[in-house]
Amino acid sequence: MNTKKKKKIPQEFIHEIIEKTNIIEIINRYITLKKTGNNYKTLCPFHYEKTPSFTVNSEKQFFYCFGCGIHGNVIDFLMQYEKLDFLSSINELTSLHGIKIPYIQYNSQFKKKFFYKKKIYKILKKTSKIYIKNLFKVPNQAYNYLIKRGITSKIMKNFSLGYALSNNYQITNFIKKKTTNISTIIDCGLSIYEKNKIKQDRFKERIIFPIKNKYGIIKGFGGRIINQYNYPKYLNSPETITFFKKKNLYGIYELILKNPKPKKILVVEGYFDVISLAQKNINYSIALLGTNITTYQIKKIFQISKKIIFCFDGDKAGRIASWKSLNLILPFLYDEYIINFLLLPKNEDPSSLIIKEGKKKFEKRIKKSESFYSFFFKKVTNKINLSCINDCIKLSRITIPLIKKIPSKIIKIYLRKILGNKIGILDSYQLKKLIQFQKEKKKKINKPVKITTMRLLISLIIQYPKLVKKIKNIKKIKKLHIQGKKILIKLIELIKKKKIFKTGYLLEFFRFSKLGKIFKYLSTWNHIILKKKIFFTFKEFLNNFKQQHLEYKYNKLITIERKKGFDVNEKKKIWNISKKLIYIKNIKFN
Repeated sequence: MNTKKKKKIPQEFIHEIIEKTNIIEIINRYITLKKTGNNYKTLCPFHYEKTPSFTVNSEKQFFYCFGCGIHGNVIDFLMQYEKLDFLSSINELTSLHGIKIPYIQYNSQFKKKFFYKKKIYKILKKTSKIYIKNLFKVPNQAYNYLIKRGITSKIMKNFSLGYALSNNYQITNFIKKKTTNISTIIDCGLSIYEKNKIKQDRFKERIIFPIKNKYGIIKGFGGRIINQYNYPKYLNSPETITFFKKKNLYGIYELILKNPKPKKILVVEGYFDVISLAQKNINYSIALLGTNITTYQIKKIFQISKKIIFCFDGDKAGRIASWKSLNLILPFLYDEYIINFLLLPKNEDPSSLIIKEGKKKFEKRIKKSESFYSFFFKKVTNKINLSCINDCIKLSRITIPLIKKIPSKIIKIYLRKILGNKIGILDSYQLKKLIQFQKEKKKKINKPVKITTMRLLISLIIQYPKLVKKIKNIKKIKKLHIQGKKILIKLIELIKKKKIFKTGYLLEFFRFSKLGKIFKYLSTWNHIILKKKIFFTFKEFLNNFKQQHLEYKYNKLITIERKKGFDVNEKKKIWNISKKLIYIKNIKFN
């Protein structure tokens, strides 16, 4: 059994990094926030809506959507929006602040994997520098080839292009110097491993394209052959612990570097398409590393821009890819999203065409790109005789299942109208009956949580931690006989000890505890108390607990009296309790 201890991030550091981070600034990097009163608002990035319900509170350092209920602090936002795990979110924040994580020892398989991947990334980064050095040792065939294709050294550097030599072991030997672990060498994806032996470098005599994520971290490589035509023209890193072809987008880092919020994104097939377009100052393209887009890639692209223009090669494969892309994108189509298709001339790709035509003519093509609606019906009506009833039935059978996939009601109505015009059914009722739109699934209505004084008080403290400053003597609360007292005391003591007065910071201390989910729920609980009445209500709740405690003691004494009667001391006790109860019940707050 492996008892070796792994690393953990201290809770104090997590609190510190959240405190250093302004949630408004972070969220504004991804979506545009608009100030309304004390809060910032925008359309929720996690569900479709027409009016903004996504709210960010700078005082609490907390976000909340009144539409879908998603909420949390800056770490939660990164985890939800970027689909990061907890550790990666912390790493993202530390990178922004330029500080290192002070790890402590902790036994965790998850953290072992995280640090192992980090080691691979470092090797890939250093390998990329070797490839770059190879390319700029001019003259060489790779550099000359790029220059002939109109790629300047500036663009080569911007995209970190490199060159793999004909040397069988340049990279393999370099990695062996960094690690003797065979699994690490294999996971770098840069060496060919056969029959339990590292044979040679994977990339030889190829122009190298580092494949980066949106933060500039190299996940893998692509290589284009220069002379040897008996080998595959393009070669990618194999699937490894760091590289999954279907989850990557080539050029995403360079695109975001130029424009974090582009108005449109041109989706192309290959590395050279992106680079040639960038050379002509078209800096809003990304490549799929192949012809077939994935749902993961669609989500990533829509996070950056709401307008996508598919621009595939002008061959049969490119046209098939366009249709496949349309099919895959249907479940993501909301009212504000725009999808267009740019069909290139036969035997042309974006790289070849922009060299022939130049930027102005190519951008004219982009402006005239075919709308989703036009492309959709052009494809489904291909080889369909609309004067033939059987063909109209066939068209309906093809089209209806596709329309049903679209979440936007408006787009559905529009497509339904076009279909009706084509098949000759203009009566909207009859057409709707034909299509039989699937009814939207009703949201499960959760049973309402029982409202208790304790839950209300804890929710007030979580939402307004500064209230704890008004509690002068916690010992008195500890003596009270009330349900849920331990949780309340734990919360108060933590706030006082750590001096946490913001909801977003407070919740972080309970993220991995049993109370985490409960507190997160209470952090957005609508207690229907006006802000100016918060402190008054807080004091009233504390007095209610005192009353509950006294009533408990009173009832206990009454039980004793019924069994054996009162002695003098017990009579005094019940008299004093009665007086206190009368006072509390009649007390008036200013």
